[in-house]
Amino acid sequence: MNKEAFYHHYESNYSFPISLHQLKVRVRTQKNDSITSITCLWNVSYFFQKERKETVLQYRCSDDLFDYYEAVLESKIAEFAYVFRIECDEGTYFYSEEGFIKALDISECEISSFRLAYVNKADLIEENPRFAGNVFYQIFPERFNMGDLNKDTSYINTPWDAQGLKYRSPSAFIVFMGGDLKGVEAKLDYLSDLGVNTIYLTPIHPSISNHKYDIMDYFGIDAMFGGEKAFHDLVQAVHQKKMNIVLDMVFNHTSKLHPFFLDVKEKGKDSPYFEFYMLEGDRVSESPLNYLSFHGGSYMPKLNTSNQKVQEYLIEVGKYYLNKYHVDGYRLDVANEVSHDFWISFKKELKKIDPNILIIGEVWHDSLSYLHAFEFDGVMNYPFLVACQQFFVSHRLNAEGFANRLNNLLMRYTDNSNKMMLNLLDSHDMPRFIHMLDGNKRIFLLAFLALIVYQGMPMLYYGDEIFMMGGRDPDNRRGMEWNSKEFSSQEHLLFKKIVALRNLDAIRLGDIRIYEKDSLVFIERIYKNQKILSIINNSDKVVDFKNEKKIILAFNYANQQFQPYSFLVVQEH
Repeated sequence: MNKEAFYHHYESNYSFPISLHQLKVRVRTQKNDSITSITCLWNVSYFFQKERKETVLQYRCSDDLFDYYEAVLESKIAEFAYVFRIECDEGTYFYSEEGFIKALDISECEISSFRLAYVNKADLIEENPRFAGNVFYQIFPERFNMGDLNKDTSYINTPWDAQGLKYRSPSAFIVFMGGDLKGVEAKLDYLSDLGVNTIYLTPIHPSISNHKYDIMDYFGIDAMFGGEKAFHDLVQAVHQKKMNIVLDMVFNHTSKLHPFFLDVKEKGKDSPYFEFYMLEGDRVSESPLNYLSFHGGSYMPKLNTSNQKVQEYLIEVGKYYLNKYHVDGYRLDVANEVSHDFWISFKKELKKIDPNILIIGEVWHDSLSYLHAFEFDGVMNYPFLVACQQFFVSHRLNAEGFANRLNNLLMRYTDNSNKMMLNLLDSHDMPRFIHMLDGNKRIFLLAFLALIVYQGMPMLYYGDEIFMMGGRDPDNRRGMEWNSKEFSSQEHLLFKKIVALRNLDAIRLGDIRIYEKDSLVFIERIYKNQKILSIINNSDKVVDFKNEKKIILAFNYANQQFQPYSFLVVQEH
């Protein structure tokens, strides 16, 4: 047995309560190690030295290097003490906080056993019932649809179907095509028919840019988008459709035209907002730049979210949209640059108003440090996107590598955190996935199936359903192609059928198992007595596969064979 590869840690993604009376324990071992069994010896803490129950850990999954085993311990009294017994080719070992020992001395285990002292409800990570398994649809409002045909259009300076804007062009952010909130409202029937449950809007506050991430007034709605009435009407209409609406909130930085920063620019250290930002010196200088800002540019100065007054101000912003408009949640921009201290206060205060508000952070990397009951429900799952790019686009991963990578992502977090991840193939920050595939709709549909059947909440980016192209921003922010011939294509119809898989309880809510066999990727979803199996052939090979189960959806599968680049979704029972 490779002792160096064996790993467990309490109160982490290796030991976490899944209910008030259940604790999941997980261990990691070297892949294909000589271990024959792993047993958890456990009991309620104060009974542990007198008597120990035994629960065998079951194999869960593998990644490139490790195997993972899990078990659920259940007790009416939510206090757990435990150690592990490991059987391997070398004999028997016990594993506790001391590490490996050959003989277990229970009298010493009062301190050395792993412990979860008590499962407190406030610390329990729970799946958000309002959003469980939802299909999200991200809208860049300026480019989705213009619904107000009577508004002042003098600000519009570019045709709706314009293309070719270049990355990081200084003029790219002041190009306006005319999309607005009334245009979103006009398309709610369309979005409902597509299978969307939650609309996620990028920022809608007053700003000089088309993207609105440089906010000048947190309590306003940009006149370009129709102002406060247009937003109020949109939220009302969304809720009438039994859908949710999530706003993009930017708390890491403001516009340099925000009144607070203008006051600092005018008064320097005499401004009451001087410590809201992060300046070197007594006054603002843009050349040379003497204040921290987003991505080092001068026009989005960074807020000091460790400052108590800044925290109080931003929490009031969050409360405002809950109380006045009754929005359902927030996606939090550049969340990993904002202090943990602020996010803890933010969630605590907002949950008092709406216990089921959704809080999703924009964090592009391993996010375990943010995924607690007192910070985020989930994050935007960019590592999932990277795995899909490497499997479906660059082919750096083969089928086994893709399955291993997805399993590794699942093992990073607790079960309920995985269920609340916002998974994506596209966003306003990334080249469109279909663009990276050079327009290959066949492979795009395979990747899209993986997105829909993966555990968590899948996010569509506007235009995915009609295979819109677009490279790096701003090219990925083209006007929605409402006249596209794709709306009548077979591929669009298949896209909608794939989205509809989310109506199945197993795909929406179920546990997940991922593995590879014969160069095919298998993704199982299991919920109560329902088991749905999706099989993906992301290769140019014909693969024989005998199926005797009920077919729910098939793409290029016939006569017991997967054709190149194909999939099959079946119900096992």
